[in-house]
Amino acid sequence: MTVSDYLLILGLLCGVIAGMILALKFAVVKPKITALLLDADGTLLDFDRAEQTALEKAFSHFGYPFSARTLEEYHRINLACWKRLEKGEITRARLKTLRFEELFSVLGTEGDAEKIWPVYEGFLSECGFVFDGAAEACKRLSKKYALYLVTNGTKTVQTKRLAASGITPCFKEIYISEDVGYAKPDPRFFDRVFADHPKLKRTQTMIVGDSLSGDIAGGIGAGIHTCWINRTGETRPANLKIDLELDDITKLEKEL
Repeated sequence: MTVSDYLLILGLLCGVIAGMILALKFAVVKPKITALLLDADGTLLDFDRAEQTALEKAFSHFGYPFSARTLEEYHRINLACWKRLEKGEITRARLKTLRFEELFSVLGTEGDAEKIWPVYEGFLSECGFVFDGAAEACKRLSKKYALYLVTNGTKTVQTKRLAASGITPCFKEIYISEDVGYAKPDPRFFDRVFADHPKLKRTQTMIVGDSLSGDIAGGIGAGIHTCWINRTGETRPANLKIDLELDDITKLEKEL
């Protein structure tokens, strides 16, 4: 072999080595996850189905007219009210009546917001509908990770719904915002979890949820990993650091 041949081979080897170094540099290293904070509604529980069932029953109970528009407007108004609660703009007590006041106003219905909200929540507490495969996924995940359920909601409603769902045995502890005193994304909600479990490491903990404002923004603020359950195919926001994006909770095991 000539000197030129040796130089050519050496150049090729250097190129291969440089490529390997570059690949290693930019390789995605999966973090070691030991604990999962799982959101309830929209992640494990089918809240849309529960909302529709409870709202129809509540309107029927009072004899108020109900239509597809009733559900559509309530869903929009209720979601906006919960966003306001997350921002601290309204209290939980005000939320309960405000959503129905605004709904009756939009629909032009002579309804009593003070009377309907407890009836609605009573029916809602009976609706522990679980997404297909979610219960089985929780059981499998609980064998590998420490699971904690973290949910914004009314304690009496969420407790009954979760009990009806049959998934509670999978969790080491359940955190409901009304009981904690703070709602996601408030950092103090997450601080409570870590204060209760000193051995938990934030660098090894991931929150899994469907709400960008409550779960993902809350997880980022708490300094933990995030997994966005994007069931509806929303556009991924560029301003949020989302570590993992899935369209269903059942796919989480293969990605961790």
